Amino acid sequence: MRPLFTHVALLGAVLASCEPSSRSMDAGSRSSDAPTEVWVHAATSTRAALLALEAMHEGAHGIDLIFNFGGSGALARQIVAGGKADLFLSADEVEMDRLEVAGLLEPGTRVALLSNQLVVVEPAVDGTLFAGSFDPRQLAQPGLRLLSLGDPASVPAGRYAKAWLESRGAWEGVESRVLPAIDVRAALAAVEAGGAQAGIVYRTDVARSSKVRIVHAVPLEDGPRIVYSLALLRGRANPAAVSFARFLGSVEARARFAEQGFVPPSTPSASAK
Repeated sequence: MRPLFTHVALLGAVLASCEPSSRSMDAGSRSSDAPTEVWVHAATSTRAALLALEAMHEGAHGIDLIFNFGGSGALARQIVAGGKADLFLSADEVEMDRLEVAGLLEPGTRVALLSNQLVVVEPAVDGTLFAGSFDPRQLAQPGLRLLSLGDPASVPAGRYAKAWLESRGAWEGVESRVLPAIDVRAALAAVEAGGAQAGIVYRTDVARSSKVRIVHAVPLEDGPRIVYSLALLRGRANPAAVSFARFLGSVEARARFAEQGFVPPSTPSASAK
């Protein structure tokens, strides 16, 4: 796997080295005062933060940001199939690796932007399955029929959850009761509605929900290394897209991401899972 940048502050330097194309998307068909469209494919878990940042950047830069939120796997497949995108913000490295191997990323623009934390949740009203010190093996108790998490085959949050459970020797006991969701928000919704007795999602999503309670927050040093990767798509390094990508690494954007519960990406180590 390629080396990652360990500080978001490097984003500006990386993008500064990317020579923007002199042609903005659809520039020939736009009037001089029309905003330039920037199409952003982004992981569902970043929705609230990006929508909050939208107003901070659009007007001042004459840009019309068009977001497509979804599971990172589904978004990557859309890009491979030719879907319109200038930037991709993936919730893990796996999907970004696939695009890089396919030659779909603008060279030199990929960076590690954010990190997150896994939490185990249960319904706030009817959740009574967990008491005392938490042990991942409690997720295999008889009263817990369904465990909601993102589909490990295509959703980063699900892959992270599976990796953590495997590292704790608990995956085999819960695999048969996993309720796979199309993205992390859908995984949370299943617990909120009572369709699943527990779930494993991101802390950033739970922060906006009053219908679940956190049973256990996986310590950052004990969980898998969560990395949100950002990159420009090949041939889309126009000035507007480069400007927004650089803005996402700015002090203002980092502060807004922090308000939503995101943390800076960690430095790889020998113990990283």
